[in-house]
Amino acid sequence: MKIPIRVLIIEDSEDDKELMLLELRREGYNPDSLCVDTSEALIRALKDHTWDIILSDYSMPDFDGLSALQIVKESGIDIPFIIISGTIGEDLAVMAMKSGAHDYMMKGSLKRLVPAVDRELKEAEERRKRKQSEEELIIKMRQLEQTNDVMVGRELRMIELKKEINELLERLGEPKRYNPGK
Repeated sequence: MKIPIRVLIIEDSEDDKELMLLELRREGYNPDSLCVDTSEALIRALKDHTWDIILSDYSMPDFDGLSALQIVKESGIDIPFIIISGTIGEDLAVMAMKSGAHDYMMKGSLKRLVPAVDRELKEAEERRKRKQSEEELIIKMRQLEQTNDVMVGRELRMIELKKEINELLERLGEPKRYNPGK
């Protein structure tokens, strides 16, 4: 059975887009994809849909991979971003990775595509689980603080009540019954 995957492709070449999708299908994925080639279309696609991964060309006539990467980063969405290009050199690839791209490859080396997709999907899931655990931890820590505040408040109120009872007993000439500190 093929693995469903939602792929946002940033590419100006229909042939290159089809080669990426063919490679994914060949290796067991069933891609549901959308292809965009402008910043406006990318922003709309990020707002209107949920994606598992983004595959982006580096150089297009009206748009480029680094600008696309910046838009994705600014959206706050944690999604694997892989640059696939026929024109990227090593220096530009390093710059793209430093800017936040998760991987890059040449269009002529698409055999690396599926292993890179597999790895990035796994790492994205691990990041999602970690973020969820961190959020749950923050909630639990707040609950603990609130419970502690309530318990301290109750303890202080009990000490106060013990003092008041002892004062009333003393007025009545009775012996104290409570040690306020215990």
